[in-house]
Amino acid sequence: MNFRNLQYFLRAAEEKNITHAARKLFISQQSLSEHISKLEEELGVTLFERGPELKLTYVGERLALLAQRICDLEQEIIREADEISDHRRGKLRIGITYTCGRAILPSLLPDFRKKHPLVEIRLMEGNSRQLKEWLEKGETDVIIDYAPIDVPGTMVYPLLTERLFLVCPKTISEHLLGMDAAVMRRENWKGFDIGLLRTQPFILLRPGNRVRTVFDVYLEKNGYLPNEILETENIETAFSLAEGGMGISVYPELFLNNLHAYSFEEDSSLDLIPLYTHDTVGTLAIAFMEIGYHAPAVLDFIAMCRQKFNEVIK
Repeated sequence: MNFRNLQYFLRAAEEKNITHAARKLFISQQSLSEHISKLEEELGVTLFERGPELKLTYVGERLALLAQRICDLEQEIIREADEISDHRRGKLRIGITYTCGRAILPSLLPDFRKKHPLVEIRLMEGNSRQLKEWLEKGETDVIIDYAPIDVPGTMVYPLLTERLFLVCPKTISEHLLGMDAAVMRRENWKGFDIGLLRTQPFILLRPGNRVRTVFDVYLEKNGYLPNEILETENIETAFSLAEGGMGISVYPELFLNNLHAYSFEEDSSLDLIPLYTHDTVGTLAIAFMEIGYHAPAVLDFIAMCRQKFNEVIK
């Protein structure tokens, strides 16, 4: 069905006069009559009762309602196609772990949304294994996870490196070190012997979590197992319990961005003790399939991530 025939039919139905309608359409009366006749012939119906004033038949009235919806939809299609071709519309599918999402998306998505208000954003949250499967199957455009991201055919950009920190109640550190605790704080805990914590209570994430895996390897190399009194799936729970003085936990640097005050305030209840070893440093990265089409919004998000974290590193 020809959209122009529908548009011309609607104008004639609105004006109820071929002459007036043709004038507003900047075409001849004969041309307008031919467009309407073609539409009637195509549908096999009579749309107007001809006379001094055009009057719609019943089927003409029904078609006018439907034609208006069709023409409105045509305009919507045209607008959306223009927006897509102008990189204003599209879809961004992000695969990310639950904990990483909490830590970094607030610094990324609000700015991205301001720049691309019409782009549909879809978050796919899961563990590292799921993220890699989704990326390989083409179910996500990008994933943000810790390296190595060993999916064949991917391009991987490192975003930042981070250390692990012991989140230690000051009641514990001051009990163990006495007056030396203040000296260690000033020196950012360089030279701190983690062996001093051998008998102290630990609140750890359950096995399988990346932070727990890294910390277990670190402790094994240092030759002892922690005095674990509680396990949790939730990293925020572990931090809160440490803050309440129940025991020592482990927290990645990325998640401490909003908690730096604990490093400096005299009246804070916690000491943040960085672990100065290669084993406890992780690299957060963004990955996407190297071959294939990537929408402009996807490429812009990747560039935004790299720029944002480069600023943080500087």
